[in-house]
Amino acid sequence: MRFSEFMRKARGNMSLYELSKRTGITAQQLANYERGKSRATIEKAALICKELGVTYTIGS
Repeated sequence: MRFSEFMRKARGNMSLYELSKRTGITAQQLANYERGKSRATIEKAALICKELGVTYTIGS
């Protein structure tokens, strides 16, 4: 599963705005990650996962 799909599912009911406040990543950039328009760095992906309380295995 691609990170974009994983992130969209893991976010559940949390808004991009709320996730943005928690991570310091703009809501626009988070939307780009979810749409697959840009790729999150490993550091940003780890931060997103931490705030969502999930883990993501690269290559899964």
